[in-house]
Amino acid sequence: MTVAIIGTGITKFGELWDKNWEDLVFESSLDAVKNSNIEFEDINSCYVGNMNLSRFGGQDHIAPRITEILGINKVIRTEAACASSSIALKLAKDEIELSSLKGEEKIALVIGFEKMTDRVVGETTSILAGASHFDTEVINGATFPSLYALLAARYLHETGANEEDLHAVGIKNHKNAMLNEKAMFRKEINLEDFKINIASPLKLFDCSPISDGSASLVLTTEKYAKELGADYVKLEDIEIGTSSISLAKRKELLVLDSAKRASESVYKKLNLKPKDIDLIEVHDCFTINEILCLEAAGFAKKLEGYKIIRSLMPYENINKRDAPIPYLIDGKELFVNTSGGLKAKGHPVGATGAAQVVEVVNQLLGRCGKRNVNPEIGATLNIGGTGGTATFSVLSK
Repeated sequence: MTVAIIGTGITKFGELWDKNWEDLVFESSLDAVKNSNIEFEDINSCYVGNMNLSRFGGQDHIAPRITEILGINKVIRTEAACASSSIALKLAKDEIELSSLKGEEKIALVIGFEKMTDRVVGETTSILAGASHFDTEVINGATFPSLYALLAARYLHETGANEEDLHAVGIKNHKNAMLNEKAMFRKEINLEDFKINIASPLKLFDCSPISDGSASLVLTTEKYAKELGADYVKLEDIEIGTSSISLAKRKELLVLDSAKRASESVYKKLNLKPKDIDLIEVHDCFTINEILCLEAAGFAKKLEGYKIIRSLMPYENINKRDAPIPYLIDGKELFVNTSGGLKAKGHPVGATGAAQVVEVVNQLLGRCGKRNVNPEIGATLNIGGTGGTATFSVLSK
């Protein structure tokens, strides 16, 4: 039995001060339902990923609020920091599969959202820090920029990589976002723009922005998708991995072991190898993490991911190329973050996992306009925190 994604919806990401979180949830969900050939009353269950509406918006007990907005009477909320909505996707897939074993063809809606920009930057940074280890990292003043700066500094120390390799990730993703009308930053950047220090060696443009946004997906069985006459993509598999929430207790500091285990599990189940993937959306919350994600997902050996980035050289010419811009790995193109990634599309944390899948689904269905790269197999790698949680998914036509 195969699970199909029959509908996608996504809001623009950015500083959306004219909309509240309910507006965003309704907008993305309505779009997903409209292109699924269904109505809201056809949906059996809804899984909602959100990191921290409690502190961003003062609301706990989100599920019944979603019932009020959408009229769906079975709503489950998931939280796993930036991986909240990809965990929701995993649970929705499991329900579809289990129901099918009972002879039931069900429809599930997955939503991811976050409304972050109504708070001042310092407060938002503090709220986000709650996804790291409170008793050792947060209490000593650590923030995610500082934690990822630690990873970046150690990576540069242990490898032949340099700061320009990090910057190239941001330049490439901004270039890709130029073709994404839903992206927060549709503007080219270049090496000369990396001047403002955030946490050494990370500069301002090595960091993803604080954003608002929502993304939604509609799932059912492939059999029912055909009966509905809906265009669909097959969600071949999605797996979850967890690890230490703190960097101090990670077995290998520069290995996203949660992501490594999740991706290896999916590859084994589907009898695939990294080279079979044509396109992947990875979690570039900071530019160093695109490199670590490429290593964790098997596209490069440990501490050699920066060599993939160097396939973009000379970095001064990245903006002269047509987007989306691929990496070259052993003679094959790999498209990474055609959406612009978290870096340029935006990073409303609860929405990110679902938004990554929206991009891959739309790429597979040929709905991405000028940024479409016609993949056969796509994947996503979504990270929570500094790697405490990870999900890896594979999708195909």
